[in-house]
Amino acid sequence: MKNIWNTLGDIRLAFILLVSASGILLIGSVYAGGDFALFHELNRARIQDWLPAQWADSPGNVWWIPLLFLIMGLLGLNTFICASNRIAQLMGQRRSLTAGRFGYLLMPSLVHFLFIMIMIGHLTTFVAGRWQTLPLVEGKQVTIGQENKTYQIQAINDQFFPETSALRDRIAQTTVTLVDDNQKATQLEYTRPAYMDGRFFFLDKIKKNKPKVKPRILPSTTEETCNKAHVYVEPNPVQKQGRQLLLIVSDPGLPIIITGLTLILILMGGYFLIRTKS
Repeated sequence: MKNIWNTLGDIRLAFILLVSASGILLIGSVYAGGDFALFHELNRARIQDWLPAQWADSPGNVWWIPLLFLIMGLLGLNTFICASNRIAQLMGQRRSLTAGRFGYLLMPSLVHFLFIMIMIGHLTTFVAGRWQTLPLVEGKQVTIGQENKTYQIQAINDQFFPETSALRDRIAQTTVTLVDDNQKATQLEYTRPAYMDGRFFFLDKIKKNKPKVKPRILPSTTEETCNKAHVYVEPNPVQKQGRQLLLIVSDPGLPIIITGLTLILILMGGYFLIRTKS
């Protein structure tokens, strides 16, 4: 068991795993670029729901994802063992070190544990995140989540670009007002989401194009009408239409990730500050 423990915690294994993870991610980026629509679905689906279905339909496109999870799991285990060994070594030297020196030497190992914490946060997002997309209709009531939380879409207001702008008659921003069961109103806009009841609320849109219209041939108004006296009349430019949507995201892994990153910044800042003074 000791040999297995030391092998899994070897720094050389960590290097191999990091290189392997980088290679798998590079391969995955090629697959994702070749079939963007397929992998884009993963942004709004749990991995345990998405992967089995895609594995049955196109295993040749997703074979690298389980391998990536395996490598990242081994990397997390390697990091845990390596940091644990270093802390055990420091604990053996505790009596010969001052409290400040002991804390200073302990910081890198704590950062490694926080790195594992961030990895767990991302895994939590993959397996426990929930995404819900609902149509936006003014005056309609929407039901969200397993607890059937309801919100009333009180108003949808579009702000247009000014008449002096080259983008006049186009929508500059949309403001949606949601009212919960307690009659508390919350506004959200594009790129300005709202956070309510442990969820993020985003505005989204499905863009659609009008079918293209071929140019029509009409008689000339300045020349005599004959078979050859025609002019081409270009149709109006194609204008985009879209259906507005409400995207609700529940991400239990996000607080874990943010907490881990914040603590890493604090520890690393303190580490280099102490090092500079020393």
